[in-house]
Amino acid sequence: MKNKLVIFDFDGTIVDSMWAWDELGSDTLREMGLPSLENYDKVIRTMSVPDFSVYLSEKYKELGTAEQLMAKWHEKMVYNYCNRISLKGGIIEFLDYLKQTGHTLHLASATHFKVLSRAVEHFGLDKYFDFVITEEIVGISKRDPEIYKLCMKKAGSTPKTTFLFEDANHAVKTAKKLGINVCALSDASMAEHIDEVKANSDLYVDDFCDLELLKKFIG
Repeated sequence: MKNKLVIFDFDGTIVDSMWAWDELGSDTLREMGLPSLENYDKVIRTMSVPDFSVYLSEKYKELGTAEQLMAKWHEKMVYNYCNRISLKGGIIEFLDYLKQTGHTLHLASATHFKVLSRAVEHFGLDKYFDFVITEEIVGISKRDPEIYKLCMKKAGSTPKTTFLFEDANHAVKTAKKLGINVCALSDASMAEHIDEVKANSDLYVDDFCDLELLKKFIG
């Protein structure tokens, strides 16, 4: 029998943090005394954080290079994880259950590995995950199914025995096309895509508090 693999996204899934990523650009502009960006909320929804840093650094030369901006944002996010951000409800109990029942747990995130590692350590989550993969490390976006194929290959799993917990619309769609079992987490950052997310997921929940429902989903 193939091993059951459970893959978790981090931001917006395990932790309630998307609001903190979203405010980085506006806070930076305000701190620098620069005018706010027109249609800010719409713009950040169409770009990854690295792409947004390039966009802002080209539009506002006073911010320095995209690399300098990202370094500043990473420092801010480490502070946010350690002081302002909280775990999604029920996640520790669910992770405990998965480990006790012998599942393999992977963490697949778009967040920079060094920043993610600090956050994982702060929340005491490092003991749960057998493997951590980030877009930055492998050079692959979660829009690309290859990132999930890498996880399944490492775990000796198949799509039918793989379960993903994710909040981002593009990642939900990518995994579902592979035949992976998908549970989508509600998050304000995906409000405009909620119908599509629900249509492409097998389960949709607000958090991890209903342990019996999650047990049934995993099987």
